[in-house]
This record gives sequence, C-alpha cells and structure tokens, in this order.
Amino acid sequence: MESHVVTRAQLAQGRSRQRRDELLTATIELFAEGGSRAVTHRAVARRAGLPPATTTYYFASIQELLHEALADHIKQWTSDLADLTALDPGPTMSLDDATDLVSRVFKQRGPEVAALELSIYLAATRDPALRDAATEALETFEALAVRILSRLGVPDGEPLAASIIALVAGTALRRQSGQYTEAQEARQMTTAIRNLIAAHVLGEKKVTEALKGT
Repeated sequence: MESHVVTRAQLAQGRSRQRRDELLTATIELFAEGGSRAVTHRAVARRAGLPPATTTYYFASIQELLHEALADHIKQWTSDLADLTALDPGPTMSLDDATDLVSRVFKQRGPEVAALELSIYLAATRDPALRDAATEALETFEALAVRILSRLGVPDGEPLAASIIALVAGTALRRQSGQYTEAQEARQMTTAIRNLIAAHVLGEKKVTEALKGT
C-alpha cells in the first residue's frame, strides 16, 4: 500500500515538472518572438496549452518566470556546448575538417537558432542574477574553441579563444540578413579563423613587420 502511495506521488511530481517545463519552453518561444513584452501569464499559458491560472501557480511573477526560463535555456546551451566539446573522433584535424565541422553546426543550428541564442544571451547579461550563467556559457564556448585549436595543432590557443568567439557572434548576426549562403558563411568563418591562427603562429613582431610593409 505504501509503495502504491509513493508511486502516485511520483507520478504527480512528474506531471508537475512536465507542466513547469512546458511553461518555461513557452516563455522562451514568446521571448524569441516578441521580447519580454510578449511574455504575459495569459500568453504563456495559452502557448503551453494549459489553463490561464497555471503560470501563477508555479511562478509568483512574470519576472520570476522569465528569469527561470532564461536561466534554464542558458544551462541547456552550456550543456550542449559541453557535449559538442566531448565529441572528439580523433586527435588531430585539418582546416578542411574544420570547414566541414562549421558546415555541420550551421545545418544543425540554423540562423533562427543563432538569433534566439543571441537574444537570450544578451538578455542574460543584462540581468545581474543571470550573469554568472552567461559567463559559464561563454567559458564553455571558449573551451570548445581551445579544444579545436589544439586538434589543429595550434599551441597555446587560449589567447585566440576570445577573438574566435567574437567572430562566431558576428557571423551569427550576419546570418540573419541572408547576405551569404550558409556554405559561404562557413567558408568565410573558416578563412577568418585561419588568418587568426596564422597571425598567432607568426607572432606579434612578424605581424607588425608585415603590416609595415603594406
């Protein structure tokens, strides 16, 4: 009898968690479509397919709901980046391999996904309570860049990580315009990364001398 009661409690807890997750997902979708103004109790409940009062049952305010939705999304984004970092099929790779990798990532994460992540990340950086989570996501992203640089045979890639992340963010922004095809964007990003690597390998002195000769 006791086991049956525990099972029912677990089922109720599972349903409650599912409803809460549905509300968080609906909040992120609405935020991506119309910003924080689009996130209301009624709109979130409608998007989640739940009764209007459901949001106030789980969250005391819209601010709390939006905060938790952003934090949850950034946590998942960080986890996805960590998983990508762990996918290491071999000890080394070429720049051609890097182009293929960028192309695959672009296919899996289209311009609309890039736009969503940019919006959410910017919103997180403006919220003091979310800045630590945003920083953690950025650090994971930089670790991925360093890992790929290591597989390319680039020593001490840490100084390059910030520049590569800035390049990725800029590319994500430009992808929204459709100015270039996704294949072109992948090639251009790889070329830009190659140029950064070349400058890193040559060293500041040689780069400065080369620029003086232009």
